[in-house]
Amino acid sequence: MKPDIFIFYKDYKKQYILNDIMAGLMVAIVALPLSIALGLQTVPESVSTKGMQMGINTSIMAGIILAFLGGSRFQVGGSTTSFVVIIYGYLLNPNIGLLGLQIATLMAGVLMLIMGITKSGKIIKYISHPMVTGFTTGIGLTLITGQIRDFFGLIHTSGSEFIPKVTSYAQNIHEFNYVTFLIGLFGLILILVLNKINRKIPSIIIAVIACTAINLIIVKTAGDQGVQTIGSKYGDIKAGFYLISFEEYENVKFASLIVPAIIIAILGSIESLLSAKVADGMTGTKHNPNQELLAQGVINIAASCFGGLPATGAIARTSANINAGAKSSISGFVHSIFLLIMYFTLMDVIKYIPLTVFAAILISVSIRMCNFPLVFKILKYSYKEAIVLLITCGLTVFKNLIWGVVGGMVAVTLINIPNYKRKLNVTQEVGDNRMLVKASGILYVFNIEKVIQYISSTSMMSDVNKITLDLSEVKEMDATASERIAKCKKEYSRGSIEFEIQGLNESAYKKMNMLA
Repeated sequence: MKPDIFIFYKDYKKQYILNDIMAGLMVAIVALPLSIALGLQTVPESVSTKGMQMGINTSIMAGIILAFLGGSRFQVGGSTTSFVVIIYGYLLNPNIGLLGLQIATLMAGVLMLIMGITKSGKIIKYISHPMVTGFTTGIGLTLITGQIRDFFGLIHTSGSEFIPKVTSYAQNIHEFNYVTFLIGLFGLILILVLNKINRKIPSIIIAVIACTAINLIIVKTAGDQGVQTIGSKYGDIKAGFYLISFEEYENVKFASLIVPAIIIAILGSIESLLSAKVADGMTGTKHNPNQELLAQGVINIAASCFGGLPATGAIARTSANINAGAKSSISGFVHSIFLLIMYFTLMDVIKYIPLTVFAAILISVSIRMCNFPLVFKILKYSYKEAIVLLITCGLTVFKNLIWGVVGGMVAVTLINIPNYKRKLNVTQEVGDNRMLVKASGILYVFNIEKVIQYISSTSMMSDVNKITLDLSEVKEMDATASERIAKCKKEYSRGSIEFEIQGLNESAYKKMNMLA
């Protein structure tokens, strides 16, 4: 295994440096308000008032380490939305708390290192498409619910789970601040509209500047309307790194940290590998999953030691990095340097930003995570896929992410019991610059990788310019198999090799294409 930067540097050209610097700057501009928003939402005020700093520290650590140790060329890491609810709950747990979370994150980093060394990166291949869609949608819905307090200007709310939280909102709706709401709504609409026009536009920072300016104008002309800002809620903000302190280690209940450490490691690994896979799809590159896990392990160890939160590869920032024209992982390093500079120079300005803007930012991110069009496509695909998606999503929303993942895995395992004894036969024929891959049997989440490996073997055959996948003898195909074959076809369409699928009826072909 070797970090991607040491593989790509031989082909690195001088003219690429400007692309990487500009991409790093653009990602830093996106990452600063996003890191602040995630930090504030992840860390309860009763536990620490340094949530903002913890969010930024995490992104700085992740960017630097991923640049030199990561297995994906364009991956940018940091604190992410998927961890918000679960970490919030851990911090409120008296058996865990802040020191417990730091130690659990350190333990999770060690587990990720072990997963990388033992080459466990292939785990991502056996997670079903409906399950991934279910828990990302569940996370999105949960996160949207969590933003209602700051978006509506409520003050006295409680509860970390869905139903108690919604009940608390209803009980305190009399605190609704229409000025706060209108500023947040303007910020949300601005982000959504600018993203629709062009994703390269730094919509988040534009919304932050515009909403902060509006609130300052209102204060100057009409007086304080009760709009909470970072400064009014948290006081003076000081930038800095906060080394882990073991002074109270005697009070730590280490037995209570085992499950959180495992959950952080597994969820962090899954999200990081999914993000790297998205980057591959956008750029035509191929990441090294085991090297990526090693890097994530080092990141989480560093983050826990320097006052950060659990970190992973961030899909939003990785996509922004690619869209900004990055050429290598150097852009991730540059992003951290810019983030570091902004962190230590902008604290006196950041205190004027209304909290409702950060709620708008996270709502916009959550809307993308929910991906309702894809949810409806999977629900229509088959009742089995619908069951997996609904169980995963429902448990994530009404219980937590742990329940969602475990419930989804159990559902996938039980639903596929009849398929375990059914053999999948795959054959390969090569001739006349053409490769024919023929599959017969049932294609589903636990065996589709066998077909993909046969197709991928063409990379070793320089004389093949056409691939034909014959599925005429495939009796059934689940959503995961359809999605992976459709993506495989999409990837080959970018290159010089022609990819053809034959033997599918119109209905099955239509289902496959809608998941691409």
